[in-house]
Amino acid sequence: MRKTTLFGKVLVLAFIAIATVSSASAAGKKYGLFVGINAYGGGINPLKGCVNDATKMRDTMVTKFGFNAADTMLLTDGAATRAAIMAALQKYQTLVGPGDLFVFHYSGHGTLFPDSYSAEQDETKMIYMESTNDKGQVEVMYERGTYDSAIVPVNAMDRSDKPWRNLILDDELYAVFSGVTRKGAQGVLISDSCHSGSIDRAKKSDTRKRETPLVSVFGAKRYSELDFGQPAAKTGRVTPAPVKGLYLSMTGSKDDEFSLDASIGGVPMGLFTNKLLASIPASPAERAKMTYSQLMARVSSAVSAQALKWEGNQNPQFNSDFGNPNAVIFSLPAATK
Repeated sequence: MRKTTLFGKVLVLAFIAIATVSSASAAGKKYGLFVGINAYGGGINPLKGCVNDATKMRDTMVTKFGFNAADTMLLTDGAATRAAIMAALQKYQTLVGPGDLFVFHYSGHGTLFPDSYSAEQDETKMIYMESTNDKGQVEVMYERGTYDSAIVPVNAMDRSDKPWRNLILDDELYAVFSGVTRKGAQGVLISDSCHSGSIDRAKKSDTRKRETPLVSVFGAKRYSELDFGQPAAKTGRVTPAPVKGLYLSMTGSKDDEFSLDASIGGVPMGLFTNKLLASIPASPAERAKMTYSQLMARVSSAVSAQALKWEGNQNPQFNSDFGNPNAVIFSLPAATK
C-alpha cells in the first residue's frame, strides 16, 4: 500500500512538472537581434562603441529579462551585412507567435535617403541637416524635401538592384515589425544611430557622430553628383500598420540630430545605449514595475543633459503610436499573462 502511495506521489509530481513546463512554454518566448558595427570602410568613418553597445544590450536581455541566449543573435562588424541583418529579421518574424516578444537593437551609422526613390511613400519631411567636416566646412547632408531614415550595414556601399544600394530603410523595418505584430507578438525597436530618431568624463574631442552623409555611401563628393535613377511610382503606404498595442520604438536622437559615440569609463559606447542600460533598475522587483515610458523619461533626461555639456543636442525619441507605453519593459504581451 505504501508503494502504491509513493508511486502515486511520483505521478503527481511528474504531472506538475510537465504542467509547469507547458505553462512556461504557453507564456511566450523572447527573441532578440543585436547589431553593432564599428569597422566601416570605404570612406565611411569607423566607430568605437557600437559592438560594445550590442554586446552589453544582449547580455542585459539574457541576465536581467529572461531571454534564452539561444533565442538571440549577435551580428557585429563584417558579419552585419544587409543580407545577414534582413535574413535575421525575417527569421524572427517567422518564428514569433502570439504572446512572444521580439527586440531589435541596432548600433551604428545612420543616414537619410530620398523618399521619392523608395518603395513606399513615407511623407516625412525635414528642413535640412548640416554637418561640419574635419576641415571645418559645413556640408548640407540632404536637400529640403521628403526622406527616409536608414541604418547603414557594413556593406552599405556595395552596389545592388535597389536605388538605396545596401542601406536598410525605415520602410523595410516598418514592414518587419508590422508582420511581427500581426502574429500577436510584441515588437520593440531600439536604434542608437543618427537620424533615428564614465561618459560624464569624456572630453568633447572624444565624441564622434554616428552619421554618414549619403554621398559617402555612394562614393560621391557632393549631392549634385548622386544619381538614383527614376523616382518610384507612389501609391501611398503599402505595408499595413502594426497592430495597435504591440509596437514600440526607442531611438537615440531626433531625425535632424546626431547620436554620439564616446568613451565611457574607458569603454567606448553610445551615449544613448549607455544611459538606457544605466537607467534599468538593478533590483528585479523594480524592473518588474518599470514601464517603457518611465524608462525613456529617465534616458531622455540623462542623454539631453550630457549632450548639452558637450555643446550639442541629442534628444532620444519614444514612439508609442502603435504600442502601450505603460507596459513593463521587455515583458511578454499582456495577453499571455
